[in-house]
Amino acid sequence: MPTRARHGREKEERRQSILQAAREVFFENGFYRATVDDVAGRAKVSKGTVYLYFESKETILALLLLEGLNELVENLEDAYAAAKTLSADERLRRLSRAYLSFFEEKPDYFRLLTATDRGRFQDSVEPSVYQEVLSASLKGLDWVGMAIQQGIDEGLFHCCDVRPAASILWATLNGVLDLMKHPLRREMVGLELEPLYQAALETVLQGLQSRE
Repeated sequence: MPTRARHGREKEERRQSILQAAREVFFENGFYRATVDDVAGRAKVSKGTVYLYFESKETILALLLLEGLNELVENLEDAYAAAKTLSADERLRRLSRAYLSFFEEKPDYFRLLTATDRGRFQDSVEPSVYQEVLSASLKGLDWVGMAIQQGIDEGLFHCCDVRPAASILWATLNGVLDLMKHPLRREMVGLELEPLYQAALETVLQGLQSRE
């Protein structure tokens, strides 16, 4: 193998090794407790080597986020089932179930998604990287918007602006998931996650169908 090609392969292997170490450290300790020193120690490299491959801890977070987001978007696309003849409200129920399944089956990625809502994530990564994360996030919301637009076209839903309606549904469901992560709040609510999640979804669906 030519020297240049071998060197390139070794660099990529080192990069992936550091990323795997970061994945383990972030999943175990959470993004805010984890440090670059922790990542370097797990990868068995120097801290400087980590920064040679990744601009910041937030850049590593962004790359891991993209992993989770890409899987989530694929799940949402499958749930939307464009090739099937489904009503708009059934598509929204399927999309909501897919999001709940992601929360339950991929909790580590879900926790990383919430990490972007605090701190200086946008200011700490390259604009192009931030745009990748934003674009991947919007793809998920787009499936919700398409289902709502279908409902409007068919006369089932009576909202006039798709994006705010999609955002309200997402915010409602995400709020339930965030609320139910905390034992005290779960006790205050007095319901299990799935019944509360379903009730929240049906409330929004009723609002979309209302003419008032």
